[in-house]
Amino acid sequence: MSEYPEEVLHQQEAIRRSGMINMFDMRGVKQIAEDMGYDELAEFIEKSSANVYIEMAKQARSRADHK
Repeated sequence: MSEYPEEVLHQQEAIRRSGMINMFDMRGVKQIAEDMGYDELAEFIEKSSANVYIEMAKQARSRADHK
């Protein structure tokens, strides 16, 4: 499993927990990230493929579930 920046994982999980959007909607998540000032996540999504995004999201949730 790849390591992703801690801030990206935290921001991803914060949006997921908000329930504001289906997390598979990458464009929508990117827009919310931008609106919330989550620049690291927005940039990560901009530069990543869908597969990389999904793997990052899985890691973010897994880490949150184990805290």
